[in-house]
Amino acid sequence: MKSRSSGFTLVELLIALMIIGLIAALAIPNLGAMQKRAREASTKSNMHTFQLSAEDYALRNSGAYATDAATVAALLPDAGNEFRNPFNKQTGNGQAWRDQATWARPLATGSALAGIVAYGDSAGAKYQICGRGAAADLSLVLSTGQ
Repeated sequence: MKSRSSGFTLVELLIALMIIGLIAALAIPNLGAMQKRAREASTKSNMHTFQLSAEDYALRNSGAYATDAATVAALLPDAGNEFRNPFNKQTGNGQAWRDQATWARPLATGSALAGIVAYGDSAGAKYQICGRGAAADLSLVLSTGQ
């Protein structure tokens, strides 16, 4: 009787490695773009969280909105200590959020730091919240009553 050895030939292994290499070559460039989109989505989530705190402040103060971002940040869960910038993982004023003292419609962050959330108010009567993506301000601007 003839015995037959089992296993893969060198050609079969090379073809499998080429297929794995091709899949990796297609997937790796998309990974960076997906991470950027995920961080920008987290920035939008942070904007909404900041908006909820701004509305909470208004409920506690007879409909008047906070005149600076620090007052709103103090109402965030854990007093804002866990409010993180999704790009650099930093917390606090100037790293995760900032006050935008200049009122404009629509509001701009006024920062080059990716992931930052800016809060601007108009004498306590209304507010806007904007965020910065990887390269520019996001097109989404949240405002009073949205």
